Amino acid sequence: MEPEGGIRMIRFLFSPNGRISGTQFFSSIAVAMLIMVVIGFGLGTVPSVNGPIILSVCWILLAWPLLCLLIKRLHDTGRPAIWLWLLAPQAVTALASLVMGGYLPGPILLLTNILGIMANILCWGLIFFLALKPGEDGENTYGPDPHTMRDPITAGEI
Repeated sequence: MEPEGGIRMIRFLFSPNGRISGTQFFSSIAVAMLIMVVIGFGLGTVPSVNGPIILSVCWILLAWPLLCLLIKRLHDTGRPAIWLWLLAPQAVTALASLVMGGYLPGPILLLTNILGIMANILCWGLIFFLALKPGEDGENTYGPDPHTMRDPITAGEI
C-alpha cells in the first residue's frame, strides 16, 4: 500500500534515496529561493527584528531538504553523493561569515568576499548543471527513472 500524500511529500523532501528529474529539482530549488526572498523582504520591513539571524536559521532549516534534492538529482545523472564536496567552499564561506557576523579585518574580509563569490559561482554552476543535464534513461543503481514513475510527487504532479 502506498503512503499518503503527506508522507510521500516528507519522503520527497527529507530522504536522500532515489532520483528526481531536472524539472522537479529546479522547481524545488526555485521554491526554496522564493521562500527565502519573501522572508528576507518581509524581515526588511520590520526594523526591530534581527533579519540576518532569522535568515540564517531559515537556511539551516532548509539545508537538509536542499541536500536531499541535490543528492537525488546527482543520483538521476548516475553520480554519487560524494560530488557534494564541490559545495564545500560555499559551506565554509557561509559558516565563516555566520560565525564572524561579518566583522572581519579588511584584508581577510576582502579575501573572504572573493572566495565567497567564487564559491557561489561554483554552487550555482552545479545547480544549473544538475537542472539541465539529462538523467540516465531507465533504472540505474539509485532507482527507477523519475520520468516513468507514476507516483504523483516523484512524477512531478504535486
